Amino acid sequence: MNGLVITPQQAEVLASIFRPMIQEEVRASRDAELERADKEITQAKESIRPMKYGKYCTYPKLRRIYSTYEEIGNVINKGVAAVNSRMTGKIAFTVREKELLLRNKGIEPTAENKRKYFDIGKKEVRR
Repeated sequence: MNGLVITPQQAEVLASIFRPMIQEEVRASRDAELERADKEITQAKESIRPMKYGKYCTYPKLRRIYSTYEEIGNVINKGVAAVNSRMTGKIAFTVREKELLLRNKGIEPTAENKRKYFDIGKKEVRR
């Protein structure tokens, strides 16, 4: 560069001076990122509203955890019309669809949870 030579001892002294400042900046940056992520999560949770109860009262717990038919359709890879048929009780959800919907919300797809969210009154038979 410009002929500046630093000995290993001088480099160690400089490193000991700047190391705490760098660590503090990294810590502050990480804390700011975590705070921003928490704020985004809070805003996302506030924006999620459960489905409105209309003419049909089927699957009330499922309607509480999903806000739209589109959201359900994206999870089970079906259109809005197909989801509407399932939510109104015309067509039953398949075992795979039930498992996908529960896993998507972080709920373990046990027989008890399937009965709870899909109002299954009898023991479920696997297809």
